Amino acid sequence: MRNSYLAASGVRLAAKLTTEALAAKFGVQPQTPRASYCRHGHWMGLIPVKLPNDRLLWPADQADALIAGETAKTPDAADLDKHFARKAADADKVRPHIRAKTAAKDKRLTTGEGEK
Repeated sequence: MRNSYLAASGVRLAAKLTTEALAAKFGVQPQTPRASYCRHGHWMGLIPVKLPNDRLLWPADQADALIAGETAKTPDAADLDKHFARKAADADKVRPHIRAKTAAKDKRLTTGEGEK
């Protein structure tokens, strides 16, 4: 039952990796690719598929190519623009602690607080 959505959507399970599996392959913490995707729209050129439950599935073939030493594919600028537009349009989903950190950083930058 769990995999029925993925099969119906045309996503091949063998061709995708969870964030945890991807991180294990590269020897990093799972938060590393998540944070990079959030900030930059990709991680080392890899762009995941976002599932309805907000989980990410990463392309296994591209990850294997990176590990083998091949050059990372440059993400398409239009895809990155769509990613950031979606994030900006859904600002209500930003968690309160992130909003507080952003507001504090904006305050520091505008007031010059913390400069030496």
